[in-house]
Amino acid sequence: MEIRRKILNDMYCNPELRKAIAFSLFIKTRVKSSAVQRWSINKLHEITGVSACAVRKRIDTLKALGLVEFTGKNNRCLVFKSLKSHTSHRNVLVPNIEFISRNDSKKNAYAQNVKFIEDTLSAMLIIDVQNRKNYAKQMIQQSQHPKGLKELKAAKKVCNRFGYSDKFRENGILYKYIAKKLSVSVQKAFDLVKFAVKNEILCKYRNIEKRFLSSIDYVKDMILNNYTYIKGGVICRVYANTYEVMEGSPSARFASIVVYN
Repeated sequence: MEIRRKILNDMYCNPELRKAIAFSLFIKTRVKSSAVQRWSINKLHEITGVSACAVRKRIDTLKALGLVEFTGKNNRCLVFKSLKSHTSHRNVLVPNIEFISRNDSKKNAYAQNVKFIEDTLSAMLIIDVQNRKNYAKQMIQQSQHPKGLKELKAAKKVCNRFGYSDKFRENGILYKYIAKKLSVSVQKAFDLVKFAVKNEILCKYRNIEKRFLSSIDYVKDMILNNYTYIKGGVICRVYANTYEVMEGSPSARFASIVVYN
């Protein structure tokens, strides 16, 4: 499954769009030719398990973006339009999604599948945030240690364009930052990272700095209360997590596609 990068970018700070795109992607796996004949709100509810009220919201969102089309006699055929571009480099890969078998499914299970797709789309945005950091690091390194004049000019051009400094510092990604970018609560951001790790979309690395009694900064940190917790006489300061796309996972291909126009 692929979607246009523009759609991915538009999903930042837009939970309703993520829900609508997840709804559309699920419909495409359940309905031949992405066309629902003699459609109705109740029929879409039966297909997806999503509540009638939510179905109306999803259709309204998709309609506003031109991602659905009403055709046929009396507009009784609802077509979910393609979410990917004919130009391959303008698309991003959606990580593989394993659905619950139709034979074992009930409507609530279908709804869970839609929610799974939504969380996967959110995880893609977390990957995209990490991609942008990796891209910045790569360009800064190439501007400092180029293999040649051509690479130097290209890297400098990118650094100037995006306002990168001459030194890259890995500060991790705060849950608060993820929450802000996705327009969700901090708890939801935490749950999404947990979801991405559990489904082998991302690897999470905790960053903990430790100060021992022998350290000059030990007393200073104690006085300034500059620590997160103390364990066994060791001062521990916890920084934001860093992330890495798991090698060999479907997400690895997505992570390798970095196109910033």
